Amino acid sequence: MDLARSDKIKAGLQRSFQSGKSAKASIVCYGYRVDSKGKLQIYPAEAAHVLYIFERFAAGDSLGKISDALFLMDIPSPTGKEIWSKETISKILSNEKYTGDVTLGKTQVKNGVQVKTIDLSTKTTLTNHHPAIISKELFDSVQKERSRRHRSRER
Repeated sequence: MDLARSDKIKAGLQRSFQSGKSAKASIVCYGYRVDSKGKLQIYPAEAAHVLYIFERFAAGDSLGKISDALFLMDIPSPTGKEIWSKETISKILSNEKYTGDVTLGKTQVKNGVQVKTIDLSTKTTLTNHHPAIISKELFDSVQKERSRRHRSRER
């Protein structure tokens, strides 16, 4: 693909992000379903598990302890496995979608590999895009705790 075409595609994606019309905004994650109009709606059975994960982490539980608890409660992972991986729980804890917001343009493809975007100008956040499962306060406190635990591990 020539560079000009690649740049046109990127510019088109950027415009769709900023207009709020990107289909990427309504990609389903655990705890949600898409309604007949294509809008994200809370799926209560899973949403309760999402809230549990955030609350347990905020209360000091480790990813492993949360995984064990979900197993003991007989709650299958998003992929249907008996045991939740720590990575799955970590991804849920870092996903702002649970606050009702969507951030688009978080990743880009470089040399055929998807990488996190460093350039903030390519990111667009749609606030209150869909119903929230958790409060922004709980999300923010979990992000601070994740950062604190990560820093303490590096010592």
